[in-house]
Amino acid sequence: MKKTGCSGQQNKRKLLIPIVLLLGVLSIGAVIWFGGRKTAPEPAEDGEAALSFSHGSGVYGEDSLRVTISAPKGYTVAFTTDGTFPTAENDSGRSVAEVELEKGMARYLAVHAELQLYPEFDPAPILDDPTLPNGTMLCAALVDGEGNVSGTEANVYFLGMDLETLFPGFLVVSIVTDPVHLLDYDTGILAAGAVHDEWVQTAEAEEIIANGYSWLVETNSTQHGREWERPCIVQIYDGADTPAVEQSAGIRVQGNLSRRLSQKSFNLYFRSDYGEKRLHYELFPGIRESKSFTLRSGGNTADALKFKNDMLQSLVSDRAVGMAQGRPAVLFLNGEYWGPYMLTEKISELTFQDHYGVDKDQVIVIKDGEVEVGEDEDLQLYRELLAFADQDLSDPAVYDRFCSVMDVRSFADFCAIRIYIGDDDCGSTGWGDAKNIVLWRTRDRSFNEGRWQFFLYDLEKTTGLYATEVSAYYTDHIQMFLERIPLFAAAMQNAEFRELFLNALKEIGTENYSYERVQETAQAYDEVWRPMMDVYYRRFDDGSWKYDFTMGLMLEFFQKRYDYILSFIDEL
Repeated sequence: MKKTGCSGQQNKRKLLIPIVLLLGVLSIGAVIWFGGRKTAPEPAEDGEAALSFSHGSGVYGEDSLRVTISAPKGYTVAFTTDGTFPTAENDSGRSVAEVELEKGMARYLAVHAELQLYPEFDPAPILDDPTLPNGTMLCAALVDGEGNVSGTEANVYFLGMDLETLFPGFLVVSIVTDPVHLLDYDTGILAAGAVHDEWVQTAEAEEIIANGYSWLVETNSTQHGREWERPCIVQIYDGADTPAVEQSAGIRVQGNLSRRLSQKSFNLYFRSDYGEKRLHYELFPGIRESKSFTLRSGGNTADALKFKNDMLQSLVSDRAVGMAQGRPAVLFLNGEYWGPYMLTEKISELTFQDHYGVDKDQVIVIKDGEVEVGEDEDLQLYRELLAFADQDLSDPAVYDRFCSVMDVRSFADFCAIRIYIGDDDCGSTGWGDAKNIVLWRTRDRSFNEGRWQFFLYDLEKTTGLYATEVSAYYTDHIQMFLERIPLFAAAMQNAEFRELFLNALKEIGTENYSYERVQETAQAYDEVWRPMMDVYYRRFDDGSWKYDFTMGLMLEFFQKRYDYILSFIDEL
């Protein structure tokens, strides 16, 4: 079955990539196809001519592989093995081309790492280490008698390696797209590019550069929205030598400040524009289809404890808050090893249908103060909730009305969790009035009588991170939240809610986040992730000292936190 959607619209703008790429032959409707281990010639969709490969994408035990590419009558084969897509200049002149592939030939993105960095600061480099477990990308296209190129197809070969042995317990996600979509000066989503060069001329940039605020630099990769989504092919390996699933999708850079990191997070979207509008694969137990998913690099702890968010959430999974499921994964981008990630659900209406059995069309999700799922008019329901911040919730009648629209146990647990772990990245932080706050409900009150409930995410900037006071074990985050979240301050004026919150805070400290339990859980995560970080540091610079340093800060935090929490309660 042919897959579509790996190529971009015609682009005549300049490239920084020092190889000419003929984009005019590629369009959203062009074909990038991953076959099985062996493929036979077959008619293309809509009667178009198509290539055939003797070997498809997969894992092969040999360090080298000869692949035969065949074109139909009237065409010759153009091919590349350097990570670019073929043009007429790559025409072999033959209708059957034999290509000798060697282990680890895919290095194009690493070789052109300078296009992804910005000279004003000193971000972690992207290292071109030929000993990394890179795959090999073979791209081929048809060339007709007039020199026109069409029907581009790409395969990725993992030669001389066993993915299951290299990455035990990890899914392997292989993503392929035209490198122009990644590195083009004007449109590449990984590039510093035109956005950076325009930004650097501004007065704002001059001040940011003078102060060394690298997390505020503007580049192509910091841009948001559908305009910065690019077509790609996604393959997932879960132990076999061939992909368990392969589908067309759209890829975007994900995150806020973490977009400035060398290893970026990604969102993958499955849409009818690309082919199937759902990923047909059980990413998580019981979830057989996904509208999207996220590859999280680890945010504030991307170069250390990539598992931190998932670990902290797992310890409070019994509390009255929702949370996305996650699992370890390793990413290969155009065949190049791109490091370990936490593959997580991306919040959508399907998340709540899958978790709670609700009607997805009735789901409303507010994230960071804006409608994430639902209609624009649903924002009014959220504003009505926030209006209680200006009311006297110590009045039993007012509090009863508040309880009719807010799941107060969920509210108490949400605040208690984030306060206990020393969260400096929630509420009114200077980056917005509702940063990292996600609430959801059903519009028709069919679930929990339509009360708002909380959903956890992004817990990395906590537990003493960076050894700063704002997230230290001795910092009073109860007072911080009273100042940053007006609705919490109003609710704390009510004796019933106050008791509910304080009981939750103590339970979380003695049970969920007890030092012994955290220590045991951290050790289990460490056994899985530490070996993966050894390879990661060969791609994105050796920051291995940060791993032990961050782990030490987190364990010290939980060892000392509970006694300080009791003292903060006494001072209320």
